[in-house]
Amino acid sequence: MFYFLSKTLSVLINTAFMHGLLLAILFCLLTIKRTRRFAIRGLVFVTGFSLLITVIPVGTILSRALETRFDKPVLTEQEFAGAITLAGSLDPSSYLKRGEVHVGASADRLFTMLRFASLYPDKPVLFTGGDGNLTERGFSEAVVLENWLDESGLKTSNMYFEEKSRNTHENATKSLEMVYRDWPELAKKPWVLITSAQHMPRAVGVFRQAGWNVIPYPVDRFTSDDIHLASLNVSDGIKSLGRALREWVGLTAYYWTGRTDAWFPGPQNPGAEN
Repeated sequence: MFYFLSKTLSVLINTAFMHGLLLAILFCLLTIKRTRRFAIRGLVFVTGFSLLITVIPVGTILSRALETRFDKPVLTEQEFAGAITLAGSLDPSSYLKRGEVHVGASADRLFTMLRFASLYPDKPVLFTGGDGNLTERGFSEAVVLENWLDESGLKTSNMYFEEKSRNTHENATKSLEMVYRDWPELAKKPWVLITSAQHMPRAVGVFRQAGWNVIPYPVDRFTSDDIHLASLNVSDGIKSLGRALREWVGLTAYYWTGRTDAWFPGPQNPGAEN
């Protein structure tokens, strides 16, 4: 039930989708004489809201709070058992429609995983993630990535893939089951957690709650240290707000349902036990 509700809610807080849907509905109402006045007021409101979140970069401000929650650690000063990378980099549509492996905005997750696998050949590097779609469509990001890496000659012997999880909670629980099965002696030791900086607070809270001892390693920062006002990029403002809302709503929902250890998880002492 939680999975179904979370996917449904993610559609409702998709600002780009809802913005387009509202404009389409208001345009249709504009062609009907009885609802024309309401449609005009609605268009004025939607236009004003779009300009407001563009001039005042609400999405960027909310995203920056997420992305700066954790600093990137210096791993030469810490001991860790292995690394775990969360899915979300590959575009399912490109693969399902054309059989092509297309890397999206979170490409740095994969680059970092490849780098870890090369730098630490004696440590397991785990990639976790199947398909986050609400309905089954015969896609698993872990399976596609493993096959692509193998065919490209980039797969190393210390890479492992968990292919069933559909969201962050299942990333944590199913991967932990895999670790207890294959490397039980490493289950309680610190693992480096690799995901996008904006997603890191929720991921850390979920993994801690599931029983992991993680060292957050944020990548893929979208925001800069300087926040500029009066941008006229309306599309970017809408998308930025959508990305931020997805994480803040996700943090709240996961906390209310007991899937994170805190509403806004923060840093702990390196190597601290849960």
